[in-house]
Amino acid sequence: MDFFDKLSNTISAAGKDGLNKAKELKDTAKITMDIKEREGAIQRLYGELGKAYFQEHREDEQPEYIQISAIKTAFAEIDRLKAEKDEVQGIHRCPSCGNAVSQEAKFCSNCGASCKIEPEFMEGEVVEEEVLGPEEGSGEPEPAMEPEENAPEHTDFFDK
Repeated sequence: MDFFDKLSNTISAAGKDGLNKAKELKDTAKITMDIKEREGAIQRLYGELGKAYFQEHREDEQPEYIQISAIKTAFAEIDRLKAEKDEVQGIHRCPSCGNAVSQEAKFCSNCGASCKIEPEFMEGEVVEEEVLGPEEGSGEPEPAMEPEENAPEHTDFFDK
């Protein structure tokens, strides 16, 4: 019987050790998760602080930190890429709010601003086209066309 008592005590002690190790592992994991959660909160606060600082100082002539210039450059590049993407997709944007509008839209459905697209003017030399007569280079004017006697009379489709 002595053998079984020793075996029982050994198994019981091993179980208690295992249970203690499991509890230690659980407690360590919980503390580690709490630490990571607090570190994540600090990183979010750093981001918010940095964003607030950038908003406050983005127009400074001589920014105190070179990161401000780098962020401004990145924003400009993002705007350029978005415009390029819109052009590829045939999307037009409201000049006031940036909302996507149809090509035919005269006003923005979001803010009501005018979305009239001004035609682009190209610099260059204007070349006048020479109109030639019936025989090229003959110099004779083309005779006026007379209405055909048997031509159907023009009627409006909606008058019927």
